[in-house]
Amino acid sequence: MNEYGFLSLIPPVLAIFLAIRTKQVIFSLVLGIFMGWLIISDWNLFTGFITTIEAIIDVFKSSGNTRTVVFTLLIGALIQLIRYAGGVNGFILLIQKKLDKSKNPKSTIQVTAGLTGFLLFIESNISILTVGTAFRPLFDKYKIAKEKLAYLADSSSAPSSILFPINAWGAYIMGLLLAYEHLDPFKAMILSIPFNFYPILTLIMVFYLASSGKSFGPMKEFESKCDSSDTNSREDTVELEGNANYMILPLATMVGTMPLFLLYTGWDNSVQGDFFDKAWVAIGQGSGSSAVTYAVIVALIVTGIMPTITP
Repeated sequence: MNEYGFLSLIPPVLAIFLAIRTKQVIFSLVLGIFMGWLIISDWNLFTGFITTIEAIIDVFKSSGNTRTVVFTLLIGALIQLIRYAGGVNGFILLIQKKLDKSKNPKSTIQVTAGLTGFLLFIESNISILTVGTAFRPLFDKYKIAKEKLAYLADSSSAPSSILFPINAWGAYIMGLLLAYEHLDPFKAMILSIPFNFYPILTLIMVFYLASSGKSFGPMKEFESKCDSSDTNSREDTVELEGNANYMILPLATMVGTMPLFLLYTGWDNSVQGDFFDKAWVAIGQGSGSSAVTYAVIVALIVTGIMPTITP
């Protein structure tokens, strides 16, 4: 087995640097992958190029990987469809009504953004995209730094994904636990929740910073620049129209059907016991990538049908 030492750090460092520098994530990742295979190929450009292409194609040999790619693309389609249906604008108007009654709208909007990210626990990408899309106009209007929104979206979604066992990440962890004999994966996952100190502390920090409105270090500088900016967002001058139900109901459908599909993909009639015993085992054996894919597709169908049956 070859030991590449320091060279093994070059691909990820290159990918991260290019992503920050160019803001082109896919290009940066592909170049990072190419650099990795170039090193493995002893710096042979032709072999590194061909191997990179084959490695990317080989990703789709795994049905789990393919489903992950598919539901990631479908998530983007779902968010766009919700926007076109007027769900995002309706949700913004709904939140705006609450903010008008709030004594401290800046804190209220930040807490709401964090809470939204936390409740969309079925998959972190869904949570981040939803929070970013829905709350960016409001953060612009109230002159809250976009960097703060990015922090709230990421730091509320990732911890909730591991603290809620009935989601894609929980199914993945329980799949790993199946390798240990005489261990109940779901029970082990549940009992481990109080010991997940990092996500718990992260959520405490998220809601503390959101409710207090405080910022530290570079984030404080971003907030100061945003406060001193004289630019007005489009939402100050453009009247929004929409229906919040076109966003809330599809997302609620997705969150609600995810556990059902997790049960379906892991159900085994040969398991002895009553319904709850079988459900307990099914959750541990279910496919997280399949359940998320099915849930997102159902949410897409609901989003497409709603405008045709509601005024």
